[in-house]
Amino acid sequence: MSDERPDTTPADAKDPVVNSRPSSVTLRNDSDTGEDAMLMDRANRSALAALNTAYGILGVIMLGLVVLFLFSGFQSVDEGERAVRLRFGAIVDRDLGSGFALAWPPPIGDLVKVEVGQQQFAIDDAFFPRLTDRQRRNTIEQIASSFRNTLNPAEDGSLITGDLNVAHARVEVSYQRTSPTDWLTNIDERDERELLRLTVERAMVRAIAEVGIDDVVKMTPGSEGSVARRAEAIAQEILDLPDDPSISMGIDIVRLDVNDPSPPLGLFDDFGAVTKATVNAAAERERAEQDARTQLNRLAGGAAQPLIELIGRYERATDLGDTDAADALFAAIDSVMLGEAVTVSSEIDGLEDAETLVVPASTVSGQITVDLGEAQTFANSARDAALADLVTFRAKLPQYRSSPEVLIYTEWARAFGDFLQNEAVQAMLIPEGTDMVDLELNRDPAIQRELERELNRIRLQDAAREREERIRNEQTRLRDDAVFVE
Repeated sequence: MSDERPDTTPADAKDPVVNSRPSSVTLRNDSDTGEDAMLMDRANRSALAALNTAYGILGVIMLGLVVLFLFSGFQSVDEGERAVRLRFGAIVDRDLGSGFALAWPPPIGDLVKVEVGQQQFAIDDAFFPRLTDRQRRNTIEQIASSFRNTLNPAEDGSLITGDLNVAHARVEVSYQRTSPTDWLTNIDERDERELLRLTVERAMVRAIAEVGIDDVVKMTPGSEGSVARRAEAIAQEILDLPDDPSISMGIDIVRLDVNDPSPPLGLFDDFGAVTKATVNAAAERERAEQDARTQLNRLAGGAAQPLIELIGRYERATDLGDTDAADALFAAIDSVMLGEAVTVSSEIDGLEDAETLVVPASTVSGQITVDLGEAQTFANSARDAALADLVTFRAKLPQYRSSPEVLIYTEWARAFGDFLQNEAVQAMLIPEGTDMVDLELNRDPAIQRELERELNRIRLQDAAREREERIRNEQTRLRDDAVFVE
């Protein structure tokens, strides 16, 4: 081995280049003048001051950026929103109300706002036949009039009722997010409507399967206990997930309305005819019941129903041959008609299951009181006339016994005189000794006019009496109806 070291001298050092690049910096040596040194120091100080100013401005800007970064989490929550405060992805505060809220800015934290106002969406095609754009603008009646009689399960939607009939309906859903925390945790906003749609469709299928086609056709929106309310309850139960509340969707269904419930559109007119007949029958039944109530009130007023009950018990007692009960019930009927207070217990008619019937006094009114009044008046007048005839007979009996011929002649003359005094009798005198008289008789115009005038007067009196009776009956009916409503 040799102790000699290799030559590490650069080639440039060995062979210096004569034409070298000029230097960019020239250091001051001792030979420089003092004026040049002063200028150089001043320039260095100016550069250093500018650099310090730039560093200060940059520091202020950086400090402002830091403050702006820290306050970027300060946000406003609107009235229809709720907010959730996050820190490193974890929920720190839940359901923050409206107003201003502060949170750490991303990526440290965040303030997520959730809209909690009421929202709506419609399900028009899931349970309805496939329609063209033109048909969608028509009413259900117009669609049914031109609809085909068959359904294609691959294209047309429908529902199956509890009695295995086909039905159609449209659904409108109103909902709101009541738990923003559960909604953010368990729901993707992009899938919200799809999850709600599937939930409501499932609820509608279950609710319709519990009723018959008649209940669907008669359905009215908003009625309590209807298919809509049942479907709403089922859908909410699915959304709440009672088996695992920790994954609840945080959504409440505000209202679920079923629109255009209908039978198969091919049979729409047939179902409509049945519904129309049912409505007409109900209207006729109501009209008949109202007429019956009117007639009963016109006849007996407030005592109509008690009288019907008493008459029914009287007929049962008569059919059973219970004479004592029949007599007691007949007497009770008379008392009610006379306006007296009546109490009929089960001991009277022998019906153990019958309730005690209590009729207050002065309950009866209407035609019964009129007829009873006229009957009482006729009875009184007939009795008075009979008593007058009895008094006259007793006064004339002694005269007849003493001079019968005189009494007979006197009575005949009085009767004949009364006959001649009749306005319809016209007396004609014939000369004595005339064997035959040929008379062409005609009614006296004066007598005829008088008779017609009297007849018209009687008719007017009868018409006035009937009008007063109708007014009285109508007033009685209105009073009884007011009592019935109360």
